[in-house]
Amino acid sequence: MAEKDILEKVLMAHSDVFADCENALVYGGRKRLSAEEICPAPTESFYRGKDRIHSQFEDVSAYLTEKGEIKLQFLIANETALEGRQVLRKSSYQGGAYRAQLESGRPVYPVIGMVIDWTGKGTRIPLSLHELLRREGVAEEDLEHVDDVKLEVYHMNSLSAEVRARFTSDLGFVADYLNEGSFDNRRNQKIVHAEALCEMMEALTGDVRFTDQVEELLKRQKEGEEIVMCEYIDMLEARGEARGITIGEARGENKGETRLGNLIQALLKEKKYSEIEAASKNREKRHELYRQYNI
Repeated sequence: MAEKDILEKVLMAHSDVFADCENALVYGGRKRLSAEEICPAPTESFYRGKDRIHSQFEDVSAYLTEKGEIKLQFLIANETALEGRQVLRKSSYQGGAYRAQLESGRPVYPVIGMVIDWTGKGTRIPLSLHELLRREGVAEEDLEHVDDVKLEVYHMNSLSAEVRARFTSDLGFVADYLNEGSFDNRRNQKIVHAEALCEMMEALTGDVRFTDQVEELLKRQKEGEEIVMCEYIDMLEARGEARGITIGEARGENKGETRLGNLIQALLKEKKYSEIEAASKNREKRHELYRQYNI
């Protein structure tokens, strides 16, 4: 799980992917963010525990800047195990980001947070602070005086085709594959971050074919060549066929050795030594004996 979390962060840390993720999911496909306006923001914030100050880390954080001035901060949590109190995590991370502005002396900017769920499972966790508090038995008359916090969760394994069509970065490959099991709808799209994409695909699917191609892809990109997804699909299929042939040959060889061994055991039991010699040298004789002994 830890490795998967890291690889999700690596792909999302690319400014074009981060901007694309926010545009597709938060802004409904509108190009609110561009890669050129995105710059990394701190992922660490602090809170006071019982006896000391503790630090907490959000997965990915970025600023939207205009003419060098921060206009927005975005927080993305990549989750492989959603918790029932997830909304409290969001409150804590956003609270840390606002706390950092308290004494900055600069204009205050909003902080937008969302959760990306990679589990492939549905969830019924509370999607607001009020909902969580209701489950804990808090009275409605008291909730009226409690500021609410909404939790935005996007389940990558159950995104509609309409939502997935909004992605223009490498993240679209991941979303399509998780939902359809293929890259067919993006055959003509260029791969930008080959290494991060391949490693994330292996982490999410367990299929090592994805990372088998990394060195070749990086080599071709280094030489200035653009890699379009249809070429990558061909490489994956070729690799799969090669593996299939190798596995088939190995299984066939093992099966053949087992069959011949059983025949020799049967002939030894009957002390037919001349038949053993004939079977080892002559294929037709060997298959005749297979039929005779029903092997």
